[in-house]
Amino acid sequence: MADYKFGRRDFLKASGASALGATAAFAGEPGTAQEPAASMLPDEKPFPQLAMITEYSPQKLAFAATAGYQGVVVKVGRSFNSELSDSQIDQILSSAREARIRIISIECMDPNHIASDPGERRKANADFIRDLEFGHRLGCKFVGTFSGATEGASMEDQAKALAEVFNEKYLPVCEKLDMNMGWENYPCPVNFATVPAAWEAVFSQVPSHRFGLEFDPSHLVRQYIDYFEVAWNFKDRILGVHAKDTEIIEPVLQKVGIHGQGWWRYRIPGQGLIDWPRFITVLLQVRFGGGIAVEHEDQFWDEPAHNSATEFPQARKDGFILAHRFLSMYLPGRLS
Repeated sequence: MADYKFGRRDFLKASGASALGATAAFAGEPGTAQEPAASMLPDEKPFPQLAMITEYSPQKLAFAATAGYQGVVVKVGRSFNSELSDSQIDQILSSAREARIRIISIECMDPNHIASDPGERRKANADFIRDLEFGHRLGCKFVGTFSGATEGASMEDQAKALAEVFNEKYLPVCEKLDMNMGWENYPCPVNFATVPAAWEAVFSQVPSHRFGLEFDPSHLVRQYIDYFEVAWNFKDRILGVHAKDTEIIEPVLQKVGIHGQGWWRYRIPGQGLIDWPRFITVLLQVRFGGGIAVEHEDQFWDEPAHNSATEFPQARKDGFILAHRFLSMYLPGRLS
């Protein structure tokens, strides 16, 4: 890999593309457009785009722009999915333009790509292909998901199955639509590939770099895995980033042990253990141009029942605002 060096002017350049090579984004103060990617040097890639993960509503998109975010990552759900008509898609894109915010990617965590039941797997694969097409209709270049799981199967067998699904079913669609996809490393029963050994097993069978990681360092912290070393080792497979922090409550841990409850919790960036300048430097070093999306799961900056509401409660807004204020200190962009 080339030994990139960044000077002050590099860090102060305003990036002009959204996640993974899109050609326009909005940043800085609301209503201020960034320069287009064409203004960059020929060998220069865009810097990371700061985004927030949210359910869809025009009000939430407008808040993201007001809070200074360059984009949003929108969760697929009952009212935001591949069944939407062209006119409904146009309305969503119009809302984003009015808010001066960009939908940089979508997240579809439900399909179990490698379900043990053949019928369930076929349906999951077909559903996710429609999700890829949905992302393309929205102008996105990336779709996030989980790796899936096959109950009772070894890690190696699951890695082989996932690689086969991508190579045979998803890759042709990704190439046709110029899309990329990746899975979040969230430890849960329907997501087997959450540790580096599993990633190595998958990627060794997937030559295409259209398949990668939606990298979340917070999940590695609570597993006592060095997120910095892992990010460096898999830097060329990081296609998207989740930004949230993890707090380890040592007095509780000493009482209940790692198999107990209540000894760790997720926080907004800057209020946990992650060294964000160090982690972001890895992304800058390899000229990552995707989205760094704040995933707000911090109970101290939230109120219940926000998912179905068109507006965020003020406490949740405050959490997103603080996260933006903190992370923007370490990301290149226009200073004001």
